[in-house]
Amino acid sequence: MCSTREDQDMVSDFTRRLTRFITARHRLDTPNAEQAALCVEDTVAVIYGGWHAPVVRRLAALDGDEAATPVGSVGERGVERVAFLNAVAGHALDFDDVHTLSVTHPSVVLVPALLAMAEARPETTARVGPALAVGTAVNVALGQVLGFGHYAKGWHATSTIGAVAAAAAVAHQLALDEAATGNALALAASQAGGLQINFGAMAKPIQAGNAALVGVRAARMAEAGITAAPDIFAPRGFFDLYAGPDGLAADPAKVEPRIDLGSVSRKLYPCCYLTHRMIAAGRHLYAQRGGNAVPDGSVIEMTVPKGVMLPLHIVDPNDGTEAKFCAAYTLSAALHQGRVGLADFEDDSPHRPEIRRLMSMVIIETKPDAGPDRVGVDHGAVHVRLRRGNETLAETSVAAHPGSPADPASPAEIGEKIADCLEKYRKNGGTPPATGAFRKELRTRLHLPPLRDPATPDGKSDRSRNRTPGQGAAAANQAPFERTT
Repeated sequence: MCSTREDQDMVSDFTRRLTRFITARHRLDTPNAEQAALCVEDTVAVIYGGWHAPVVRRLAALDGDEAATPVGSVGERGVERVAFLNAVAGHALDFDDVHTLSVTHPSVVLVPALLAMAEARPETTARVGPALAVGTAVNVALGQVLGFGHYAKGWHATSTIGAVAAAAAVAHQLALDEAATGNALALAASQAGGLQINFGAMAKPIQAGNAALVGVRAARMAEAGITAAPDIFAPRGFFDLYAGPDGLAADPAKVEPRIDLGSVSRKLYPCCYLTHRMIAAGRHLYAQRGGNAVPDGSVIEMTVPKGVMLPLHIVDPNDGTEAKFCAAYTLSAALHQGRVGLADFEDDSPHRPEIRRLMSMVIIETKPDAGPDRVGVDHGAVHVRLRRGNETLAETSVAAHPGSPADPASPAEIGEKIADCLEKYRKNGGTPPATGAFRKELRTRLHLPPLRDPATPDGKSDRSRNRTPGQGAAAANQAPFERTT
């Protein structure tokens, strides 16, 4: 409902349906409840892993709370600052989950916002899971409408779409009515921003932190009776201003938000998700060659969908942060080692001579994207051919992103990733909880399903993050692309 009949008449069908969806009661079915638990575990683990990143330490020092611990008590820092710092830490490693259709990292914005609010308002703790599902659904719906054009224009969709989605999630958590929820969305939209040109710099995780902070702030403002435009998605509103040059990808009247946390992808490598098929391809070639070194005089030809290269603007990385957005580096690291991990994005890792030698061999060509109404980044395939002269030494194509619904992470991979992040926190001077206790406590506290046995069917550990290439959808071989310039 709105404050006046005139305002009510001004609200579009999309806004009315969206606010009703956000304010409705949602009970998660078993698959979505389990996915909510995985989203929370994954996000909190990468918060621990990124807690000692320079950007987090410098931000904490600004307000004199250098010794603060991740997630922890709101205390004097306040709910908005806790959400902000945790989201920055969660995005600092670029290891947080992804949604390929909306081209966003949804959980790193939503989970810190919801957990901070639950800490400040314990009575809302049981609503974290449903609120996460609601926020993700709003995130996806906005991504469907804006399409890839929004991202292609240079916006950091995690922090533009994410700010509005976070407001929706916290509004559901606080059980705001439709009028207040509409105000929360509009207040968040007025503060949404973030630029891809900041990728590879400390500003990128700060943009994710800002989105979490804005979501919390907007919902709290709306709860306090602060008003905004009754329909932020009306003409000259959020959609018109943030649309790409070809306009919207979908008619808002035909987009329906729905609960589906199974569409979220888990990251298996701590770098930009658009490099992950490249990493998988490099690992496939490493396996094909039995780990043998690439001979001098070789050429590494990689063909990718054009849109994949938009955020990968770093060609000569100076440090590990920049290397996360370098296609040639991530491919070369995988081809050289057969694996890629946290250590490959620290300090001087990009300057290793053998990897630099491989980078000098890489030639990247692009294939045109689909039509202007395309959404997401999970189209096409990454094709890599290693040749020397006229001889093809190895060749592969990867269509599905590792960790995506088309090639999902195994329980063992998820457990290993969580353990790795907690171990990184320990190596940097923290005292993390044990992995099993960490997961059990989160699930119990948030009223989420108990942890199932992560062992493989034969009961043995599955080191499948470095899975044998050829297993799963990500290893599907396809014919080479027709080359374009």
